[in-house]
Amino acid sequence: MISVIEVYNAVRDIANKDQKGFVTPRVFNSFASIAQQSVFNGIFAGLAPAHALRNRGGDAAGGDSALRGIKDDVSIYVTEAILSGSSERSLNSDNNLFSKPDDFFKLISLRVNDEERTSVALVYDPEKIGYIMGSHLSAPVEQFPVALMADSIELFPSDIDSVIMTYYRQPSSVTYAGVLSKANLPKITVDEEDSSGFFSIDATNTYNFDLPEQYKDQVINEIAKLIGLRLRDAQLLGAQG
Repeated sequence: MISVIEVYNAVRDIANKDQKGFVTPRVFNSFASIAQQSVFNGIFAGLAPAHALRNRGGDAAGGDSALRGIKDDVSIYVTEAILSGSSERSLNSDNNLFSKPDDFFKLISLRVNDEERTSVALVYDPEKIGYIMGSHLSAPVEQFPVALMADSIELFPSDIDSVIMTYYRQPSSVTYAGVLSKANLPKITVDEEDSSGFFSIDATNTYNFDLPEQYKDQVINEIAKLIGLRLRDAQLLGAQG
């Protein structure tokens, strides 16, 4: 995780050096989750070039591997959920519809929630699923189920009522005690300000960034850009932390 207090202090100091005035916790909080999402998206965007580098034989081995490094970074977002079919039915079939988890970002795999844990084939084209359903050779059966991926997940055949989804979750926040908090986003919590504007940070009710520690400078940079600070000094970020 990345300490939200350390990031706030760094952004505040940059603002002072850039003569942009004082960055209040309220202003900081309004940009914190946006910056986190931007850095998070950037981490996943790095997977494709890292795979391409590996395929060209240009990736280093072991701990110096670019692909392995990114996979290590995104591994903290891997989670599983058991999904149950709803009573809602699709317009063109009687198959169960499954809602994606609220924190869903990217699918890894889908399996039937039974003793066999049968893998579910994934289809993203509604036209293709029509061909599959109309084929005597490839029509979905219990041993070879198929899912049509859209806003909801439609399972074929219709007697599958529970599946296990492995997926990458969206980032949320981490509590002062180091516990993931999916109900909150990163933010500074302060005690009530006095008449002079002085405040103290309530660390126990402050939520840290749900990102690997090595991305702290990127978070600082993103928030600084959102606030409108000019990072003229190349060593300015390195001096924070």
